[in-house]
Amino acid sequence: MNTLSYEKYLTDRINSIAPFLKIKTYKTANKINYPIFERNKDLRIQFHHNNECIYEFIVERTFWLTSNKNKEDKRWMRQHADLKIDMVKNAVYKK
Repeated sequence: MNTLSYEKYLTDRINSIAPFLKIKTYKTANKINYPIFERNKDLRIQFHHNNECIYEFIVERTFWLTSNKNKEDKRWMRQHADLKIDMVKNAVYKK
């Protein structure tokens, strides 16, 4: 296992599934929809298919950007990433 960050791992996996899928990162979020969002601490991540948002979630900035050097951390991060990837695949291919 290499030491990819959550961001790099998701991006690489999404690009290998389909080149038309994109990941967009935002530094802000609507307080009505995301009351727990903390500016400068959290990020809002969206998966887009043909410029349409198909899935969105909030993640801590440090978790999103930090590479994982610990074997258990890598496994934990990839389990969460793979769940999101499966949801995106289902949204795109079962449409």
